[in-house]
Amino acid sequence: MTDPLRRLESEHADALAELQRLEGAALAMQRGEPAAPHFSTVRAVHSILTSAVKAHNESEERALFPLLGDEAPTEVFVEEHTTLRDLERRLEQALAAGDAGRIATAALAVVDLLRAHITRENEVLFPMARELLGAAGLAEVSRWLDG
Repeated sequence: MTDPLRRLESEHADALAELQRLEGAALAMQRGEPAAPHFSTVRAVHSILTSAVKAHNESEERALFPLLGDEAPTEVFVEEHTTLRDLERRLEQALAAGDAGRIATAALAVVDLLRAHITRENEVLFPMARELLGAAGLAEVSRWLDG
């Protein structure tokens, strides 16, 4: 059996790479570089956040968190997923307004939250989940993820 948390960690790695792109575009706009070339990067990353990252978070909430129950501090992760969705809406609104300053601010807030969130999941929650769930529990997570 493959460890289903490895799949989630791989998705985290993909998200971190996208956050690097988002941060670069946001910092360039903050430095006053022409914003137009960076808008497409921000739009592309926003699209990934609202599709692949959203699906990832929903998978965690559906397949992993319920199996952990009260044994792990999943509430904080669910709250951060909600905050991330709010930040994504702010970023979308800033993009619609074409406001480079607002775009940069919202993008950097997304970067800060999601990086910290991913680090806590990788370093705290997933090791705890492996220990708490054991092979049978991890197999159940796999069934939910694949279903």
